[in-house]
Amino acid sequence: MDKEPLEDSDLSNNVFTQTIDDEFTRQKKYPNDMGFDTETLQRRNNDMKEMQKAYPNMTPAWLEMAWNFCEITPKEEQDKIIKNKLWEGKPDKKKDTGGLIKDAMSIETPETTEV
Repeated sequence: MDKEPLEDSDLSNNVFTQTIDDEFTRQKKYPNDMGFDTETLQRRNNDMKEMQKAYPNMTPAWLEMAWNFCEITPKEEQDKIIKNKLWEGKPDKKKDTGGLIKDAMSIETPETTEV
């Protein structure tokens, strides 16, 4: 039993001719998601290149986040953060460091563990 070859019109209706991009919509990263004008974007690109040379161990995402913060935040507020050391010091929340997990989800730290 030989099958007849498919016509061109049959191939256009084939499900497998669709690509993944046709099937799923993907989130796109826009280069201007902060709403900067073209001059500011050019300045950011130049500054990012210099920052990557100065801080080679930092990821570009962190450098971009820092640049965006400095661009958007007024100078007075930046000076207030630096002067009052608002971002320095120990965090307000205590971080669990080590210990044993007991009874599924209760964490026993060395201070509370009975020997």
